[in-house]
Amino acid sequence: MARSTPTYTPVRNYALGFILSAFLLFSDISYGTFSQLRGFVQASNLYVQMISGSIFEKFDNSLSFFQESKNLAQENKLLREQIQKTRTEEFIKRKDLEESLQIIDLQKTLVSSLKSTDINIFKIDSIDLRNYLCCSTHRIFLRNSNRVQVAENTPVFAKSSFVGQTKNSYLNFIEVILFSDTNHVLPIKSKFFFCDARGMGKPLLISCKINKSIANFQNKIGDTIFTSGLGGIFLKNIEIGIISAINPIAINEIEVVITLKTNPLEENFYGTIGIKSDEI
Repeated sequence: MARSTPTYTPVRNYALGFILSAFLLFSDISYGTFSQLRGFVQASNLYVQMISGSIFEKFDNSLSFFQESKNLAQENKLLREQIQKTRTEEFIKRKDLEESLQIIDLQKTLVSSLKSTDINIFKIDSIDLRNYLCCSTHRIFLRNSNRVQVAENTPVFAKSSFVGQTKNSYLNFIEVILFSDTNHVLPIKSKFFFCDARGMGKPLLISCKINKSIANFQNKIGDTIFTSGLGGIFLKNIEIGIISAINPIAINEIEVVITLKTNPLEENFYGTIGIKSDEI
C-alpha cells in the first residue's frame, strides 16, 4: 500500500552521517587508512582492463586469422584452377603439335612413296573394334569434315603402307574396308610368286593359296611381300607385310599367310591419292 505522506528523517541522522564521512576522509588523508583498499580497487580495475583488452585483442586476432585463412583458401583455389587451365591448354597444344607433325610426316611419306602430290589426309573417327577383333568384317571410318570428294575403291595409306580402300561415303564420314576383311582381295607378289590375297578375318592377317608344284616357289617365313599393281587400284612395289606362315592344305596346294605391316589400331591419320595406278 502506498504511503500518503513522506517519511520524516531526523536532522541528527544527517549530522551523524556528515561527521562520519568527515572523520573517514580526515583519517584517509592524514593516515592513509584506505590507501590499500583504494590500491586494490585500482589494481582490480587495471587487471580487468588488461584481461578485457587481451580478450578483445585475441578475438580480433582470431577474426583476422580467419579472414586471412579464408582469403588464402580462395587464392589457393584460384591458383589451382589457373594451374589446371594452364595444364589443359598445354596438353591441347601438345596434342595439336603431335597431330600436326603426324600429318606432315604422312604427307612426306605419301609424296615419296606414291609419287603424287594429289593427297588428302583424314583423321580416324572410329573403328568397328568388336568385329575387327573377333569376326570377318574389318572396317574403319574416317572423318571427312571438309566433305572432300573421294571415289569408291580409292587406296588408303597409313604410316608407310596401304591398309585398305574406300568403300562408301556417309555425310562427313568415309568407310574403309581393311585388307584383313574377308571380303577384300589384294593382288600381291614376292620374288617367286603372284597371287590374290584375301583377308582372313583376323587382325593384320591376309593369305593366299598357291599351287605347290610351282617350280620357282622358294619363299620362307620372314620374306617381304609387295603389292603387284595388278587390278589397277594399288600402286605396285609398295611393301605390305611379311610371310608369317606357310601351311600345307592339300597335296599340291599351300596357304601363305602374310602379316600386314601397318596396324590400323596404332594410326590416327590416313591418306588417299586422287589418281589410280596403271594396271600391269
